[in-house]
Parts: sequence; C-alpha cells; structure tokens
Amino acid sequence: MEGRLRKWRSKRDFLKLLQSRETNAETSKFFKQHSQFTDSLIKRLGLEFELLGHQGCVNCLEWTPNGERLASGSDDTNIILWDPFRHKHLQLIPTQHIGNIFSVKFLGGSSTDIATASGDGRVLVQSIPTAVAKGHPLLECSCHVNRVKRLATSPIEPSLFWSAAEDGLIISNRNEIKLTPHFFLPMDMNANKPSEIEPVELNCAQYYAPGHLAVENAKMINYKLAVTNISFNSAGSEMLANMGGEHIYLFNVNNSRHISDMQVPPIFNKKDQPVCKHCRKTGGNGYINGVKLDQCPEENCICFYLERANQCQKRKWMGDTYNAARDFLHVIQNWPNHTQAYIGLIECLIELKWGKEAQRWLDYFLNLPINTNHEKAVNLPSDVLNSVLSNQEKADRENEKTEQSIAERTFRKVGEVEQKRRLESLDFELRFLGHCNTTTDIKEASFLGEDGNYVCAGSDEGIIFVWERKKSKIVTALFGDVSIVNCVQPHPSACFIASSGIDSGVKLWSPLPELEDFVNPRKVTDIKAVVEANQNRMALDPLESMLVNMGYRIPTALHNEVPVCQTC
Repeated sequence: MEGRLRKWRSKRDFLKLLQSRETNAETSKFFKQHSQFTDSLIKRLGLEFELLGHQGCVNCLEWTPNGERLASGSDDTNIILWDPFRHKHLQLIPTQHIGNIFSVKFLGGSSTDIATASGDGRVLVQSIPTAVAKGHPLLECSCHVNRVKRLATSPIEPSLFWSAAEDGLIISNRNEIKLTPHFFLPMDMNANKPSEIEPVELNCAQYYAPGHLAVENAKMINYKLAVTNISFNSAGSEMLANMGGEHIYLFNVNNSRHISDMQVPPIFNKKDQPVCKHCRKTGGNGYINGVKLDQCPEENCICFYLERANQCQKRKWMGDTYNAARDFLHVIQNWPNHTQAYIGLIECLIELKWGKEAQRWLDYFLNLPINTNHEKAVNLPSDVLNSVLSNQEKADRENEKTEQSIAERTFRKVGEVEQKRRLESLDFELRFLGHCNTTTDIKEASFLGEDGNYVCAGSDEGIIFVWERKKSKIVTALFGDVSIVNCVQPHPSACFIASSGIDSGVKLWSPLPELEDFVNPRKVTDIKAVVEANQNRMALDPLESMLVNMGYRIPTALHNEVPVCQTC
C-alpha cells in the first residue's frame, strides 16, 4: 500500500490520495506527513498578510497545539494573541516584565495559560483572562540572575516546562500553585566567574558539535561561537542547531559518528563498494573523470563524494575544509583503494592545522600496497606538514601559558573531564548553508512539516531561507523583513508560516495561486549572490561585522518610529 501512496505522491495525484484517505487510515497518516510541505507549495510561498500591533521588535512566536491561534512576544513587554486565518488581533496580554520578552509558550494544553521569559531575568506564568485584568501571575520564577532567552515545554507532561538563561542555568519547573524549581541543570557558561557547583557524572550528558569546532574549542574557556537555537523533529530523532557566526547543522541524536573518526586511521578489511556508471572509466592511480556534482544520479557513489569534497576544498567557505575531509574519509571507508581520497584528506587536515592527524594519515597511506610511486603523496605534505607540526607545538605551548594566566585571573580552567567530553562529541549529519547569523542571539531554525523534510531559518539581511533536508539545497528564499528575521515558525498542520524579527509586524506566508505571468515580489531571484555575500560577511572580523550590521540599520521613517532591538 505504501508503494502506491508514494507513487501517487510522486505523480502529484492528490485526488487519489484524498479518495484513499476516506477509507484507509494509513493513507490519512501518509497524506498528513508528506503533503503538508512539498517542493511545489514551498516554491509558491508568498506574503499573505502582515499582522500589526506591537511597538517594538517581535522576538518570539508560538502556535497553539491545534494551530488555531498564534502568540507573539515583543520588546514592548506585551503578548498579542492572533487569529492568523482571519488576520485578526484577538487580545493584547500585558505582562509584568520590565525587559524584552524573548520566549512565549502555551501551557497545559488548554491555550489559556502562557509562560513568558524576559530580559529582566524572570519567568512568568499567567492566565490570559487574569493577565488582561492586570491580576497577579499564577507563577513567578526569579531564580535566574541574567536574561532568560528560551522556554521549552514537555509534549507528554503539560505542566512541566524549562527555562534557559545567560547565567548558564537550565531550570525545570511545574505549573503548580506555588512555584518551586524542580531541579537545576548547570551549564558551564560563566567563563569569567568561578563556579562552586560540583561537576556531575561524566556520562550524564552527550555533547554534539561539528568536528572542526569541537576540536578548535576543546581547551578554550571562552567559546568563539554560540548556538542561538535548537529544535527537534516530530520523532525526536534529529536535532537542528543554528550556530551563531556559522551554519545550521543537523544531528542524529542516536548516531555513533564521532569526531575522533577523523583522527586515527582505521584498519580496513573490506573490498571497494560498487560504483555507478559515471565512475567506471578511471585514469591512472584511481583518478575519476571530471564528473559534475549534478550529473551523478547516485548520491551514495564515489564520484558524488569526491566531487563535493573537491568543490568544498576549493571554495573554502566556513566549515568547507572539514566537510571536504569528511567526504574524503567516507570514500576511504567505502572505497579504501582510492588514492585520491587519501591525498585529499591529508591536504584538508593540513589546512585545518591538524598536523598530528595529517602525519598519522600520511604514514598510514605510504605503507598501503595501493600507493606505488605516488609522487604527489610523497612530496605534497613534506614542507607544509612540518611547518604545521612546528606551529602546532608552538601554539600548544602558548595556549598553555595563556590558559594558566586566565586561570590565575578567573580561578577557572577547562579541566580534563570537560576536554574529554568536547573531544568525544558526536558529529553532524547535514549542514545548511546560505543564511547569515552574526547579529542577534535568538535566531531560530525549524523543521517544516511532521516528516521534517524541509528546514527553514531567518537571516541577518532579512531573508527567509527554506532548504530541502535530504540534499541540503535551498528550495526558495523570500524577503522577510526590512532588516533581520529571527523567528520562522511553521504551522502544526498546514502549509502556513509565521515570521518576525526587527520589524514590529508578524508576517504570514502561504502558497500563492498559480497564475500565469505572476511574479512574486518577495521571492529572491539571485540566491547565489545572496549566499556568497552572507559567507563573506560571516568571515569578517568582529569590528568589520559590526560596521556592516550598522549598514543594515540606516535610519528610515520606519526606524524613526521603532527603536533598534537590543538582543545581543
């Protein structure tokens, strides 16, 4: 039955799917999972309406579980409840916050109680009728000592919720008559303050990080980058992390891909995997013909990974060198007799300044029987690798002195247990490139639909990006705001998206009618140019980035009325 359903979906025969849904429960589930967001619908997304009512930046959006209502929180310390399908302002809900509202959640499954988190360091739970009447909140948590940036709720326990703040604490609470913290989870983020909290057992948590960032930050007290948002798919098996100053990464929470796989050459006892027809004509020493990435129909074939690795190695955007190294490693693991992959991997490790790992792989490769008089392999790393090894040893000595100096001033240093956790991080499965996340620290990334086949996020230049999940390719990009788009929240069951950012409005996006000669004014036509500009912008040093960000805030009539958002 599932085969027929997939056939009807691939042929876009929605009439048969709808007809089958009336008599078959399996069809109903399949239709809901695979037809909420499709390539066709996403490419037709356009601005349906803009909801106005706030007097400041809109920092958070939240749908009710049934998708009938939408809540928005703003710098004006108010929550607004909307009927998005009728484009109606239903209720202005005042709060007792004295700082920007950064997160809002519905509690209890009834959509009448809301929790809010604010820059004033407090978490409030209010009944909507009581809040409108300016009554006292049901619950108030003042346990945090810094800005509270995010709330999360439990899908199986309606009264349970968590708050995360810049003080490095995650606090679990229950929506009960008297608020007492359920428990505290210390997150070691206070780089410049001594912590008296005892370390917990080593195996109580699992770290996830892109390998190049995990290794680079393993011994650092102050992190260079920070995750601005994480979200899970409906099954809870995949996690999206929007990395500030970098890209969006997807992690499989059950996967066993360790970043250490790159560091130690394994022993292979298997033959090469079969190759597609594009790979069968080879030159000397296993070199393949020049096959463009989009010409290879087999994503699990050698030519796909080699071509993608070569493109990343030449392009050198943020994270490209590490991604190329991963592709070369994948080729080695599945086609261990392919010499080009070994050479490419060694080159990438040298570029990453992983001198010791590069030396191990070079020694391993030179002892393989497939390496016969391979001049490039012998000559390539000699001078460069020795320089990298020398610089690495020098840097290690300097870092050790710096860490000791910092530790003396702050009474803290990264211990061996913490370093071990970082170096045992699980690596990412996919990454999504194109957007820019350097200006605010609340930028989201979300799965679209129950099956999570698409990913969406806002960007610093005011554009909304939508990627196809499996291939990590951009399906569409839309001009969202005059400046920054922070929040992009999909509807629970319809092809409908709400977005917000520095502007004071909430925008609603839905598929536009299929009309001849219609041009969507919100659609970005030159996506390639935008993506390249964003990569260049993320590569700027902090001062240059600040000046560029100021350029996005050139005063206009709108900006004279709405104050600049303070979110980072």
